[in-house]
Amino acid sequence: MNSELPDGEITGSETPANGHTLGTNGHTNGHTNGTNGHTNGTNGHRVRVLAADPHPITLSGLQRILRSDPELELVGVCGTGKEALEALELCASLRPLVLITDVVLPDMSGVDLWRAIKRSAPDAEVLVLTAFDDNASILGAVGAGVSGYVLKDITPENLLRAIHAVRRGQTLVHPRIARRMADRLTRIASDGNGGLVVGETLTEREAEILTEVAKGLSNREIAQKLYISESTVKSRLKTIFSKLKVRARTQAAAYAIRRGYVR
Repeated sequence: MNSELPDGEITGSETPANGHTLGTNGHTNGHTNGTNGHTNGTNGHRVRVLAADPHPITLSGLQRILRSDPELELVGVCGTGKEALEALELCASLRPLVLITDVVLPDMSGVDLWRAIKRSAPDAEVLVLTAFDDNASILGAVGAGVSGYVLKDITPENLLRAIHAVRRGQTLVHPRIARRMADRLTRIASDGNGGLVVGETLTEREAEILTEVAKGLSNREIAQKLYISESTVKSRLKTIFSKLKVRARTQAAAYAIRRGYVR
């Protein structure tokens, strides 16, 4: 795993060029450059990039950044998962191909999109560019087989490095995420469970909620801390109690402490 990218920030927005005119919603609806899906350039070795993000300013900034690298060509920008899949069909003949996408799109989750891409274009590499750094999103991306996961505070230079890295077959994650994953793996190695779910049926989100229960937080406090609704906390707790075969918060808290979720 490679994670040598320092933190930074993507800034700036320009009027899209090279055939990427923004529509009324700020997206190209999956249109690609060239004729019949072929690139306009003469260098057949350039890496073709397809971007999917619900925010027009992000797509515009990506176009500016990608145009600065002569080895890359942005063949399409999309605002929804459906548009991305349609554009992917148009780009099916283009190799190599990297898809840059966010975790959340208006019409489908990133996980659903990534799995669909892997089925329809197994040779395409997926690089997640997002503001979401929660464990559920990260683990969902890993489970779906993405090649990289970077946050939107990355610098333009390091984003370009990330694109080339995943195209070379490397697996790359943002440094802050890599450090957190390393810390959690260290805890697993130190006591066998260490706060992560190992060999159990709890999801990562359920484990997070259980940890907060063991710390004595109320449902409302847990919801505020994890940025989820209180009703979601209640629903997840019912599932947690069922999986752990306990009936009360105190029993669940005792379980969490006993298994190393809380120190």
